[in-house]
Amino acid sequence: MRLYFNCPVKNEIFSSTDFSLEKDYAVMANTEGGRELQGNVCLNSPCPLCGEKHIYEVKDVMCGLQGGKNE
Repeated sequence: MRLYFNCPVKNEIFSSTDFSLEKDYAVMANTEGGRELQGNVCLNSPCPLCGEKHIYEVKDVMCGLQGGKNE
């Protein structure tokens, strides 16, 4: 699955399939009666824009799903 991230150094968007969900994640009920994933997503390889490794909160990661397909 390809996800989209914002590089905090360059403030530019990039995509990657090389990431992991950190093991301390949780699925929690939200105020709308649904469920949402909480935790951190970390890049397994350096950022292609700045060369650093970043960790993102799940809420800050963008999914590329469009029309039910993820490139």
